[in-house]
Amino acid sequence: MLRSRLMWCVVLAVLAGSATAAYLHRNAPPGCGSDTALGQVYAALRDRFHMESVFLNDIRTVSGGWFSDHDECSAEVTEIRGNVAASGMPWRRVRYQIAHLEAAPYAAVTVALGGSVPLAPKAPTFWQRVWAYL
Repeated sequence: MLRSRLMWCVVLAVLAGSATAAYLHRNAPPGCGSDTALGQVYAALRDRFHMESVFLNDIRTVSGGWFSDHDECSAEVTEIRGNVAASGMPWRRVRYQIAHLEAAPYAAVTVALGGSVPLAPKAPTFWQRVWAYL
């Protein structure tokens, strides 16, 4: 009798957790680095700002999370040019917002292009951080 009740409690907890996860997954916008969001960012940069062959660097989530209906993202963008090192290219800040629309099967992405910024430095390795700390 006790095992039966315990089993039903476990089954109900698993079903409730699965329903919650499915609801959150269905209503959550895609992440900042997802293929869906980046594809729309590339399309907006090409169509609205006339940038061909772009390269995005340092993609970050500024705000948003598990329970939000939108994500604010930031990155650096430049147009790819032949025989020019990445540090020599003119980089610009790009901010984009990903919002989940109830009626649409996809998320809406709005893009804003900012001013020039320096190329973000590479993140230090674990050992570089340890040596810097010592």
